[in-house]
Amino acid sequence: MSTQGIGQTMHVHEKTVMIVDDDRDIGDMLHNIIIDQTDYKVVWIAESDLALNAASYMRPSLLLLDYMLPTMHGLELYDRLQEIDNMRGVPTILISARATLPFEELRERGIYLLKKPFDLDDFLDVLAQFLS
Repeated sequence: MSTQGIGQTMHVHEKTVMIVDDDRDIGDMLHNIIIDQTDYKVVWIAESDLALNAASYMRPSLLLLDYMLPTMHGLELYDRLQEIDNMRGVPTILISARATLPFEELRERGIYLLKKPFDLDDFLDVLAQFLS
């Protein structure tokens, strides 16, 4: 797990992507793609509870959430993060391979869905749109 920036408030002008995904392979892949292909900073957190703790110390430019997390699903984590002042309104992308998702709830919250598997260029395009 990468905890770059945890324990210190991140600067507002830095574009930081917070990834919450318990799958080490996916987390590493997303982290490496973002670091290698962009100038954004990345914080990758593998557990929902750790993400909730870290959220008090940061204001990411974008949140990438896995839907299937061990202790709570991505939408529940999103809702809990929205209760933290500096996390309110952070653009969010939910990543999932599930065929059935609560699409209406995603739409109501303004969460963008990126289905696994996804194309690298599509992923980078979505990042650029959200972080421009």
